[in-house]
Amino acid sequence: MDSMKILLGKKIRQLRKSNNWTQEQLSEKLGINAKSILRIESGKTFPTVQNLEKLAEIFNIEIAELFTNHYLRDIKSLKEYIYNSLENMSDREIRNVYNFIYASRFN
Repeated sequence: MDSMKILLGKKIRQLRKSNNWTQEQLSEKLGINAKSILRIESGKTFPTVQNLEKLAEIFNIEIAELFTNHYLRDIKSLKEYIYNSLENMSDREIRNVYNFIYASRFN
C-alpha cells in the first residue's frame, strides 16, 4: 500500500512540475495547505476522494490518469487498490466513490 502512495505522489509531483507550479501554488488551487501537498507527493498520505476530483480538474485530466503508474496495469492490482482504499475511507467518502462509479457507468 505504501508503494501505491509513493507512486501516486510522484505522479502528482510530475503533473505539478509540468505546469511549473510550486507546492504552494497547487495547494492554493486545491484549497489545502502546502504541507498537505508535501505529504501527498512524498507518499505519506492519499488525497481524499474530493481532492482527487479537484486534482483531475486542476490538471485537466480524468481521475484515472492520476493512476497511470505501473502498479495499476493489471486487474488484480486495481481490485486490491480499490478494496484497500475503501477500507480506509469514511462513510461519506465511500458514498462519493459509489456516486462517481454509478455516474460513470452512464456516461
